Amino acid sequence: MSLRTKFMLALLLTGLAAVAMVGGLAYVGMTKKVDIIRRQHAADTFYEGMSAYLQKYGSWQAASGKESFDDFMHSRRAAQGNRPPPPGRDGEEHPGPPQGDERPGPPQGDEPPRGDDRPPPPRRGGEPPYHFIAADQDYRVLLGGGTYRHGELLPESARKDARAVMVNGRVAAYISPEGVFTPNKQEMQYIDAMREALLAGVTAAAALAVLLGVLLSRSLSRKLSHLTGAVRAMHGGSLLQRVPVEGKDEVAALASAFNDMSEQLARSHEELKESHQTILAQAEQMRELSVRDALTKLHNRRHFDEHATTLFSHAVRHKRPLSMVIGDIDFFKRINDQFSHATGDAVLRQVGEILRSHMRLSDLVARYGGEEFVIAFPETELPQAAALCDKLRNLIEGFPWHEVHPDLKVTMSMGVYADLAAGTAEAMLQKADALLYRAKQTGRNRVCFA
Repeated sequence: MSLRTKFMLALLLTGLAAVAMVGGLAYVGMTKKVDIIRRQHAADTFYEGMSAYLQKYGSWQAASGKESFDDFMHSRRAAQGNRPPPPGRDGEEHPGPPQGDERPGPPQGDEPPRGDDRPPPPRRGGEPPYHFIAADQDYRVLLGGGTYRHGELLPESARKDARAVMVNGRVAAYISPEGVFTPNKQEMQYIDAMREALLAGVTAAAALAVLLGVLLSRSLSRKLSHLTGAVRAMHGGSLLQRVPVEGKDEVAALASAFNDMSEQLARSHEELKESHQTILAQAEQMRELSVRDALTKLHNRRHFDEHATTLFSHAVRHKRPLSMVIGDIDFFKRINDQFSHATGDAVLRQVGEILRSHMRLSDLVARYGGEEFVIAFPETELPQAAALCDKLRNLIEGFPWHEVHPDLKVTMSMGVYADLAAGTAEAMLQKADALLYRAKQTGRNRVCFA
């Protein structure tokens, strides 16, 4: 169920509950108030009738032998006709006695004085809304109202609400109301009208709740849809998102907080990305430093050994040529001793530059240690490798070393080996080293190969 539907249902249920609660309380209060008014009216009417009945005959015993209370009340209503009703005991005017079916008549007191417990017969015009109990001055039941038998002693619970009937300054009887509310025709019409009004109110409240739910949920749904779309875009990788901030409610606060979070997250991501690039560059730098000679900037011995082994395996597997070269600067110790170690370092750097600048991308050159340099020529036969080495030897010899020092001369001897039958790259280097030794023995500044 969507949030919009939930919001509409919540408004609808809230509206209906509020109308039902208010309407229910009003309905119950109205019926209770009508019941109290009618009960008081009926009690006053019964009290007036009982007072007149006892005053006329002096006592219940004398009256019941001459005329029943029901007959007396019918005669009293007939005699009153349409005249204004007599004033009540407090001097207030009460509505006249009920007539026909539309107004409540006096409660029936027709339980016979014989003492039986039969319920009173219905009055003319319908069942009265209330039954009244009458007792003598000693609380002996005279009229049981369908609840007590004639002559029964009225219990204490019924005595507390009993009302005394005074005749010539003395208590002649007590009366107590019993019964439930039975609305008449006019009251039923009023209650029906109120019920219809409550039903109309419930319908109007439901329609209003639906309308408000549609309007409010549409606005809320639109705002939340912006947030949902922005979150999905962030999930797709676009971290910097902006959603409109409308109003000053909680959703607006959420949108503002989301914008701040998105901006901070995007900024942090950029900083992290830059930091990552820096770390990668530094890592590459460190890797290069770990595999390169600091003085000549050529690869070092460890890197050469690792990659030479790979080149040898590739050449054996694909039956391709591979040549290994090892070279040594002639009389390098003499250079250090005669011209200084700084001059020796300058010679090493320049020889390394000459070697590096005349290599192919596929060739591998490294400073092997001290004044020794090694080269691997993949896809190169021995004659071509020897020719390349002789070219390098000439370049080194012909370099203007006098610019470094006026008396400086530098040459290099090299040994070249290209037979894969040696078994390993290391073995090929050893063979090349033996050829280098031969070049040294036969006069230096030359290339020996086999």
